Amino acid sequence: MRKINFIIVILIAFLFIGNSCDSQKTYAEYLKDESNAIKQFIAENGIIVLDEYPADHVFEPNEFYRDPATGVYYNVIDSGGYKAALGAEVYIRFKGLSYFMDGDTTKYENTYSPEPETLVYGNPSTYSCYAWVVPLVHVGHLGRVKMIVPFNQGLAIDRSYFRTAFYENLQYRIEELDYPIN
Repeated sequence: MRKINFIIVILIAFLFIGNSCDSQKTYAEYLKDESNAIKQFIAENGIIVLDEYPADHVFEPNEFYRDPATGVYYNVIDSGGYKAALGAEVYIRFKGLSYFMDGDTTKYENTYSPEPETLVYGNPSTYSCYAWVVPLVHVGHLGRVKMIVPFNQGLAIDRSYFRTAFYENLQYRIEELDYPIN
């Protein structure tokens, strides 16, 4: 009788373990869901995706360039001034950060935070969000962009929870270097 009870308990445990493993999505499924959600977001918001960066560096409000290397979409609101040199500190403020895949209707911002997000241009170990660096090829000091950020290019928490982000307004402040970098 003990053996039968033990076998039944083991079988029930395997059933629960088996069911919990089947309900988790694979990375490929998350990528597919994200691709569909981005397409839907683009359609719902009347966004035009540009295959090439505009030669005149001017974007219409609904035009977004998709960076082919990262999959990050961005619209340059203001290209700003001088560009970041390698080793320059870049301070980032944003407002209107939302996550459109998970039904979260909250809009986040760090404009009133005492500390902006900071990175050192050219030093990936300082990048809390890889996508923030992508527009810096075309955007300089006090430049502003709108962005659609795939989860694998976003903040660490976005990568771990597979959250795709949209930034309505992200601004860069670049500290010029006082010394040349060799």
